[in-house]
Amino acid sequence: MPGGRGIFPTLTVAENLRVAGWMYRGDSAYVREATERVLGYFPVLRDRWHTAAGSLSGGEQQMLSLGQAFIAQPKLMLVDELSLGLAPTVVERLLGIVRAIHDNGTTIILVEQSVNLALRLAQRAFFLEKGEMRFSGPTAELLERTDILRAVFLKGSVAVDEALRGADGDGRADGDGRADGDGARRPSAAARADAPDHRAGLLAAPTVLETHALTKRFGGVTAVDDVDLTVHDGEILGLIGPNGAGKTTIFDLVNGFVPLDSGRVVLHGHDITHRTASERAAMGLGRSFQDARLWPSLTVREAIAVGLERRVEVKGVVPAVLGMPIVAESERAVLAQVDDLIRLMGLWAFRNKFVGELSTGSRRILEIATIVAHRPTVLILDEPSSGIAQKETEALGPLLKQAQKLLGCSMLVIEHDMPLISGLADHLVALDRGRVVAHGPPADVLRHPQVVESYLGTQDEHELV
Repeated sequence: MPGGRGIFPTLTVAENLRVAGWMYRGDSAYVREATERVLGYFPVLRDRWHTAAGSLSGGEQQMLSLGQAFIAQPKLMLVDELSLGLAPTVVERLLGIVRAIHDNGTTIILVEQSVNLALRLAQRAFFLEKGEMRFSGPTAELLERTDILRAVFLKGSVAVDEALRGADGDGRADGDGRADGDGARRPSAAARADAPDHRAGLLAAPTVLETHALTKRFGGVTAVDDVDLTVHDGEILGLIGPNGAGKTTIFDLVNGFVPLDSGRVVLHGHDITHRTASERAAMGLGRSFQDARLWPSLTVREAIAVGLERRVEVKGVVPAVLGMPIVAESERAVLAQVDDLIRLMGLWAFRNKFVGELSTGSRRILEIATIVAHRPTVLILDEPSSGIAQKETEALGPLLKQAQKLLGCSMLVIEHDMPLISGLADHLVALDRGRVVAHGPPADVLRHPQVVESYLGTQDEHELV
């Protein structure tokens, strides 16, 4: 089961599940029973029964891929990033179906960035770091190796103690860089005291991005239903919600990648509803994607240099052909900016590597670097921590805040990592089935009953942040 989701995008959900039962085509009773069990684990797949798999959200595709594996009953299943891009409640369901597959006699090998999730499933563990095997053996023995756990949880023994107690939290960090007793970084007391005044000041700042009654339907499915959003100057607005809630579709509508059915998008007071994606980018919108979209054959330095294209002083072909000195000066200026960004993002060791050689986490950081090079006024990030190890996630919050300070921009962020987004965002918007269900400071939104029921699956705020 590949991390990129192994589904047939042009087939419907029903057809994908039917294909998964091909080896048991002579046993229709088993196929029906197994399919019903999959739909019991993932009810949203029943709602999307006749929808093309390629039109599903990333999380729904992950559910479909795992459902196919359940029906196929393989002898050996390789799972790459089980929790990648999934809401907390969905991850809990995935644990159940993986255990059910294992109970059916399947051997499972799991590659997972979330250490606590892996430890909840596995009897044996292998820990790799920089291509070297640091540990192999029973999971219980790994928990006794505090030197290994410190390589994962940056705050050392405090987080190690939490792992030894079998905590269900994922030990990840928020954007503030402080740690508390449970190993998750949280804002300091001073930061928490200043937060209400800071948020009030942001709401009084000028509006940089607005959406009015955004609506988008795909066939009979309403993906976005009458959504209003407002982003103020200097604000970080977080979007959370179950898989399939319409979060990424909203980003696609704002950026112009998908035409909207009704509604308006306003950027810096200008209606950009009918502008192309490239025109919106030129006006200051920057966007990352769930899967980092970069050029695999370019080096890291070259990829960032492409992001600086708008800031190149000499763009003409003739001066370059003639080898005019001004061209060389312009290129040196670009390379100096590239090196500054590489140092800022901690990519210096990879500067001459090809993008295709980088790990998922390094590509994610590189993508953010190319967007920062573009110097947007509104930075839109779609699951920036997706595929990044816990240690890297701990550094991501401060990195994003540093990038925001450098650019002086506003941010709109989709994220399933609750410790990260609750510490990073000034305000949260929670969505479900394409509609806004809660909006406000992170602590208030995370306690909202409908958010807890549909998305988080826990009433304990400390488990979330």
